[in-house]
Amino acid sequence: MALAGCAHPIRIAPNIDNIKPSAAESPIKKSVAYYISDEMLAREIETPGGGGDRVAYSPYRDMETGFYKMLSNVFVTVTKLNTANDKASIEKNKIDYVITPKLVTNSSSSSVLTWMPTQFSVEMTCDISDANGNPLFSKKVNGQGQAEFSEFKEGFSLSGRRAMEDALLKMQPALLGAQELRASQE
Repeated sequence: MALAGCAHPIRIAPNIDNIKPSAAESPIKKSVAYYISDEMLAREIETPGGGGDRVAYSPYRDMETGFYKMLSNVFVTVTKLNTANDKASIEKNKIDYVITPKLVTNSSSSSVLTWMPTQFSVEMTCDISDANGNPLFSKKVNGQGQAEFSEFKEGFSLSGRRAMEDALLKMQPALLGAQELRASQE
């Protein structure tokens, strides 16, 4: 009972080996950049676990490698921006679009005896703007992850990792299918 009410640290980074290019669609012939602020990368979120406990994680930090890989499956070139309006990088890399991800996460557990979350959700929104910062449109997906108690030998954050991977795997075809992004391909 000494642990009741505490936040257990977990990592919800997806298995990037599962984030593969689409066999059905070729990449969009555009160069994109993405921006995640240092503040967002460092931000720690707490959501419910089981037994009245909570879990703590940094969703943007945990997502970033998988996000880069997913974008690399969708576009011919991907660059990370150091600032939101990094004009030098945008010009140097001939960036067509800038993508800014937003995440909303939640977790829960049906168990009152263990702290690990058995249910996890990741709502991922990609706000897409042109190279000048003018907003164009957004795409939103919802990733879900579940894990049974018997699976926790693979890690206590299994449901979170599955939800993040599910969100990335849903965002990939959402971006590939966006006709706005394929407009005027050369």
